[in-house]
Amino acid sequence: MSPLVKICGVTQRAQAEAIAEAGADFIGVNFWPSSKRFLNPKSAAEWVGELAEKMQFIGVFVNPDPRHLGAILNAMPLAGVQLHGDESPEFCAEWVKKGHRVIKAFQVRDAASLDPVANYDVQDILLDAYHPGERGGTGETFPWELAREFLKRYPERRLWLSGGLVPDNVAQAVQGVQPHAVDVASGVETGTPGVKDLEKVAAFIRAAKG
Repeated sequence: MSPLVKICGVTQRAQAEAIAEAGADFIGVNFWPSSKRFLNPKSAAEWVGELAEKMQFIGVFVNPDPRHLGAILNAMPLAGVQLHGDESPEFCAEWVKKGHRVIKAFQVRDAASLDPVANYDVQDILLDAYHPGERGGTGETFPWELAREFLKRYPERRLWLSGGLVPDNVAQAVQGVQPHAVDVASGVETGTPGVKDLEKVAAFIRAAKG
């Protein structure tokens, strides 16, 4: 089984359409105001809603206010909510109970980083490289043996592998870890955060699914 592919940090409608055409399963739109790939929810609602019938969007949030999160979910149809902050197990469980697909992200630097996962009643877990001042999209990898350790400890969870993936290493990651999905942001960009290199995107998808 080839993994699902999520291209994250997309900020332009035309690029979202091209990325879906290239075979991506999910398109990530970042609603964290401090992100270099921040997409204003009002402008996103104008086109995400129109395109959601043809492609699946995942909204990325960091410690969102519940009312703000609810307003965005009401404004546009998102296939999932990726929580990349310090959200509590109770916070995540609340949105799962409301019928939303929650992807809880954890920054990994050692085996102990995997311990908190046990407290979350969330099926989809994203592992990303640890960075003290960033919440993903750094282009840094983490030791993939920790991802394999995750699968041993939590075989019932769906692993979304992120952190430093690029077209040249994603096939190795897929073969070595066998994640449910792979997630990339900076690894397929032109050099400008939020602007994707569509040739890199296509190469990434081919390598991940090949």
